[in-house]
Amino acid sequence: MSEKRTLPLLPLRGLVIYPHMMVNLDVGRDRSVAAIESAIAGDSRILVVSQRDPELDDPAAADLYEVGTVAEIRQFLRMPEGVLRILVDGQQRAEILTVREGESYAEADVHEIEESGDEPQGRDIEALVHGVTSKFEEWVKLSHKIPPEALVSISIMEDTGRLADIIASHLSLKHDVRQEILAAFDVQAR
Repeated sequence: MSEKRTLPLLPLRGLVIYPHMMVNLDVGRDRSVAAIESAIAGDSRILVVSQRDPELDDPAAADLYEVGTVAEIRQFLRMPEGVLRILVDGQQRAEILTVREGESYAEADVHEIEESGDEPQGRDIEALVHGVTSKFEEWVKLSHKIPPEALVSISIMEDTGRLADIIASHLSLKHDVRQEILAAFDVQAR
C-alpha cells in the first residue's frame, strides 16, 4: 500500500540516498535552499531525488529520476554565502507522479512506497541473504572502508529490504546502478 503526498523537491547531483541512510548535505542552489526552508517550516519532510546529469544547475522534471527518497531534515545550519548544511534521514522510497515548478522551488506529488512488512521467506531468500551478507563481509575485510563492527548489525538484521539498502549504500557502485537499486521496490530483486 502506498500513500500520496506533496513534498518540496531537492535535486541531488550524483548522489542517491536510500531509506535508513543519514547523510550530511551542503546545499547552495537558491531553489534548493527555498525547498529546504519550506520543508523546515512544515513537517521537515522533503523528497531527495538524483539528477540524471549532475552538471545541470537548474534541472527540470525530465532531468530527474522517477524514484527518490522521502527524507526528514534532522538538523540544519546556515553557513556563509547562503549555504545550508543539513542532515537528512532517508525514510522511504517514493515514486514521482508529477513535478510542479513553483516560483521559488519545485514540489513533487509522490506515492510513498511502503515496505510490505511481508518479508520474503523460504530457502531461496535465505540463501540469497546469506550469499549477499557473506560477500559483503569479504568486501569489508578487504576494503577497510567501513569498520568491521558494522558487520555485527548487518549479520543480525532480519529486515531484508533494509539489509539490501544498507549494503548498497556502502558499496562503490556506479550512479545508475545505485539508482536502479533504489527503484527496485521488490526486495528480492534488490
